[in-house]
Amino acid sequence: MKAQRSRADQNLEWADMPYLLSVCEAGSLAGAARMLGVNHSTVFRRIEAVEARLGVRLFERLARGYVMTPAGERFYERAILLCQGMDEIEREIGGRDLRLEGPLTVTTTDSLLHCLAPVFSQFQQANPDVELRLLSDVQALDVMQRNADIALRPTNTPPEHWIGRKLSALSFATYAHQDYWKNTQDEEPETFHWVMLGDDLNQSPMSKITLRCKHERAKTTVLNTMMSVFEMVNAGLGIAAMPCYLGEKHEQLVRVHNPDDSANWHLWLLAHPDVRRSARVNAFYDFATKHITDDVLGTP
Repeated sequence: MKAQRSRADQNLEWADMPYLLSVCEAGSLAGAARMLGVNHSTVFRRIEAVEARLGVRLFERLARGYVMTPAGERFYERAILLCQGMDEIEREIGGRDLRLEGPLTVTTTDSLLHCLAPVFSQFQQANPDVELRLLSDVQALDVMQRNADIALRPTNTPPEHWIGRKLSALSFATYAHQDYWKNTQDEEPETFHWVMLGDDLNQSPMSKITLRCKHERAKTTVLNTMMSVFEMVNAGLGIAAMPCYLGEKHEQLVRVHNPDDSANWHLWLLAHPDVRRSARVNAFYDFATKHITDDVLGTP
């Protein structure tokens, strides 16, 4: 008893279409081969394979050539409509991603959005037909779910399957508001108040610097975003470790401890591989590479 063929075995492949249509229109293997610029034996093998896969004869092999059977005529009618549909898709959609228009979703951190807002603004003004969508998100990138086209992230472990480049090395230091530091710098370190970014495993550069610099008896306030840490430090609450691109850009903050770049973090510009060839993505890549410099980031 013969095994029943699976549905996948019966599927017609798009690559077979030119061979089938050429035989329908030329009425012979030789004519189809000339149209396609291939050997007539190649056309023969394709036709035989398709008919075997579909389990139906599309052509009668006559002395005067290949003549379509009723099934072949039906196939030809449907194939022409299908090809016309594909042509319409290419006309309407083809090249759309080559134009600087449409949505572009960029995910970044709240602190980078705060510091790089002028860069994003300049890009939007230079490309008014691009709908820039900015996501300020502290969560890890999900490469399986394409929730963004581009990511601009500080990290030492960029996602393996994203395509990217390093824009700048990052340093971290501790900062306090100038008034707070003026009033407390001569006191004992255990009296300093610290503001800390929540990190259960204490693996971030900010957490490591805080634990290294903070007196074990010093009081701590913990927050869940970098910008909330900045706001509390800027309000005069205490000392905090933060990226230098954030601390150095505000004159009212003073550096308490020297910068530390031992974490080997960099600012990464990353693109999802599905959209790397998009004109919008390439335009942002070029713009960000040119405008996000050490000077803009306030690197000490």
